[in-house]
Amino acid sequence: RIALGTLLERFGPVNVQSGLLTFGAFWVAMATAITAPWNYTLIRFFIGCAGATFVTNQFWCSLMFSPNVVGTANATAAGWGNLGGGVTQIFMISVLFNPMVGSGMLPDTAWRVAMVVPAVLFVLCAVTMKLLCWDTPTAKRFDVAVTGKTKKPSLWDYVEVLKDFRVLVMIMQYSACFGTELAMNNQLATHFRTYFQMAAADASALAG
Repeated sequence: RIALGTLLERFGPVNVQSGLLTFGAFWVAMATAITAPWNYTLIRFFIGCAGATFVTNQFWCSLMFSPNVVGTANATAAGWGNLGGGVTQIFMISVLFNPMVGSGMLPDTAWRVAMVVPAVLFVLCAVTMKLLCWDTPTAKRFDVAVTGKTKKPSLWDYVEVLKDFRVLVMIMQYSACFGTELAMNNQLATHFRTYFQMAAADASALAG
């Protein structure tokens, strides 16, 4: 996420978002091959990198909407994105895993096959975005000069940004709230299954 600001200014949101989704698709697909704690941890780490699509989302919204509505656009896009975390838990269990097991597939096989579906959706979304989307309403590719910036994007820009204490406050605030969200998305369904002996579909629906 730290590097993404520079990448967005250099390559534009369409290229960055398509790249992130393709990268995420590979690791989601690789999840089907998990056999041990170490590769589970490694793959989950790389899948987590796809969460940086949120940064692209907010940057892109700021380019696509005028100042009088950009706040609403950013909030709406972010809200629907966060909703996806809960919907995904319900979808993966109720729509994919449970029907597969009900059709006679072994649970260990069913969850692996289920992981192929989001991987394919990632790729389809990435290809569609690359072929059909523009970086701004009036230009297919983003030019950092339109923001008034006169020098090339650099990671050193972050050092300059961190000199503003308000940025540090926002970093701490976002780290706390997003960290809590990640913990809830990752562990809440498991908590319900472990401590309340809930069925997987019910646990994922409640967690969602």
